[in-house]
Amino acid sequence: MFNATLKRSFYIFLTATLIGLMGCSNPEEKRAEQIGAALQFSQDGAYERAIEILEALAIDYPNDPQILKLIGRTYSKDGDFTMAAFYLEQAQLQQPDDVELLYETYQALEAAGQPNGALLEKLSEVSVETMTSQLWLRLGQYRAENNRTESALEAYLKGVDPDKATPAPETASAIGQLFAQLDNRAQASYWFEIAADSDDPSAQTALFGLLELQLQRENWAAAETTIQRLDTQFPGAVEASRWKQASDQIQQWREAQNRIKARLAAQEAEASEAAAAEIAAAEADEAQAAEAAEGTVAGVTDDASGKALDIADLEAAEALAERPAQATDEEERTITFDPDISITAADPDLGVDVSFDEADMAPETTFSVETEDAPDTVESFQPEELWPAIRPTERTRTLEELLDEATVAERNRDFKTAIRKYWAAISVVNNRADVWNLLSRAYLVDGQLENAEIAALESVRLDPREVAYTLDFLRVAQRSRPPEDFLAQLETAYDRFPASPEITLSLARAHERISQNNRVARNLYLRFIDIAPNHPLRTEAEAAAARLR
Repeated sequence: MFNATLKRSFYIFLTATLIGLMGCSNPEEKRAEQIGAALQFSQDGAYERAIEILEALAIDYPNDPQILKLIGRTYSKDGDFTMAAFYLEQAQLQQPDDVELLYETYQALEAAGQPNGALLEKLSEVSVETMTSQLWLRLGQYRAENNRTESALEAYLKGVDPDKATPAPETASAIGQLFAQLDNRAQASYWFEIAADSDDPSAQTALFGLLELQLQRENWAAAETTIQRLDTQFPGAVEASRWKQASDQIQQWREAQNRIKARLAAQEAEASEAAAAEIAAAEADEAQAAEAAEGTVAGVTDDASGKALDIADLEAAEALAERPAQATDEEERTITFDPDISITAADPDLGVDVSFDEADMAPETTFSVETEDAPDTVESFQPEELWPAIRPTERTRTLEELLDEATVAERNRDFKTAIRKYWAAISVVNNRADVWNLLSRAYLVDGQLENAEIAALESVRLDPREVAYTLDFLRVAQRSRPPEDFLAQLETAYDRFPASPEITLSLARAHERISQNNRVARNLYLRFIDIAPNHPLRTEAEAAAARLR
């Protein structure tokens, strides 16, 4: 109690002394003494006394930046950030080039929860070195709120470095949304995935962003996975959102896929049973031939041992010995390919369903039975010598030979024969992406667009990293699909091959002519020039970029 009284007495004495001194000083000295007294009161925690002196000075010296600044700082120390922001903002208007004051004013506005984006924008212009990662992110948020998408994205990207640290989910989600607004789906997906891989509430926004991109590209399998992630991570979110109808459609798609797979499984089982039956029939024929040969040998042996030789058996043995080295119609199996067999898509994940007659599963092969003439001496007969020797009369053609034959057929403009040869090659090796691609090209030239697309999709599925196969698929899709669907396929291809000049230029043309999005088209034309500055079509891209400016 005594100390408090003594402290108040000290302040009263100090104030009286300062007032006395003020009366003996000129105005500048009086101003300096009053400022010194206010600073002393502020240093001692007597913020109200300091503010009283400074506000009195502000009346005598209006718009004095030093006094306004001191009042703002004193209010800030006292915890009144609203008044602090007011006075500091007034001081900053008097000294617009004072970077330190600009930053201090921004901090006061931020602490007071008042708009400060304009000051932050100015700070990024006059003092880039002052901008921290957090300030860049705040600036990006401010620009995004004002619909300045490109500049907002630029600020956000300056505030993050994924190579050093994983961005906050909220930040990654915001960047993904900006990329999506700029139609850069690949980058949008990348940033959405960063945000979605967390338990933060912003992961829900990111997952919905991914879902929208996948539905735009008709990537039903990926969309199904994303909905499952949403149901697991945020139960009920899909049901309560505008994506409920999409969820129902994807469920119907999955049911259809299951029905297709069941039908294919039944077809495969039926084909396996047919193959087993054919093998059993062939084995029965071989067994019958072997039995006949054994019967002949037995008849000759009986004669040698003094038993009566049956005339019918002897005639059968002679007929067998004189039989030409040709198989009967029942023994000969000739395998051909039926080009009219339908080919339909089995699954949107680029699979194909190719239906074959079981006889079409191997190249043309015939078999024959040869026997030796009966020797003169019966005692020298051995059963092995009359056993039928079975061997193919024509060897199986290799994959390379079939491909060569297909090439020759194409040179002769006989594309149907080429198609048959390619199918024969696929029956030998069915996982060669290059063979499927050649088949697709043959179908395309022959005018069979649906089959060409299915074969092209299979080549892409087998080797998704080969850009040439994707380009060939796009050439087919341009003819077989509606313009909007073709544009979506181009978008997907660009997401996978952003450095491909051909895909970039094609997507630029498509946006200009199909979506009529000149801004996106122009950016893609410029990207094409950056990727391939020496490309023969650079002149076209430059003209288009100038036209769309």
